[in-house]
Amino acid sequence: MKGTCEALRLDDGRQGILYISPGKGERTLLVACCGDELEAMLPDMERMLTPKIGKTLSPFALASLPEVDWDADYTPWPSSELNGREMAGRADALIDATGPLLAAARERLDDVAHLGILGYSLGGLFALYAASKADSPFDRAASVSGALWYERFAEYAENAPFPRLTRAYVSLGLKEAKTTRGPMGRNKEASEAIYALLVGRLGAENAAFEWNNGNHFFEVPQRIGKAIAYLCKL
Repeated sequence: MKGTCEALRLDDGRQGILYISPGKGERTLLVACCGDELEAMLPDMERMLTPKIGKTLSPFALASLPEVDWDADYTPWPSSELNGREMAGRADALIDATGPLLAAARERLDDVAHLGILGYSLGGLFALYAASKADSPFDRAASVSGALWYERFAEYAENAPFPRLTRAYVSLGLKEAKTTRGPMGRNKEASEAIYALLVGRLGAENAAFEWNNGNHFFEVPQRIGKAIAYLCKL
């Protein structure tokens, strides 16, 4: 590994992870990265991103809280729409927990110019929800194969403030878009609608939608790497 990865002990007793990319100079972007497999994904992500740092990408850092309950902590409000799963809707509590995480990360870094948030699957839903809140500190956000089909989320996003957001990224797998049954069957439509909303708010030069090969579980580290590259491009 060319970057560094270390544990963060937070004031609230949790333990986070901080990854600092290679590259000289201040970390232009600090990203709260939603997901419990960040360390396992880093080698593949580094192979993609390290050669570009200092050329087309600025140095960056990723901070993560590994211990999350996906169905409970990433969902913005309760839903039982997905058969066999109860979504508890505790996203606001997890948003609060990112405050100590980012504070601890910033103590280890030089001043950073931008705060971002990124997530995969339900984490992608959470990332856009966190960026939408009136008191959000995030000016960059990425939803990677995000669960934007989530009950009422597309309607919610239409009127959400996204107060600081200046750059956004949405992606989806080509095979994911072919799902037609159940709530996930509306993910293509919802993702495209939210992307159009973001273009309307930010301009086409500051929002991206990317189609990836494969289904929901195909080349996940590479998909996340693409999102990071967009968030920290020079």
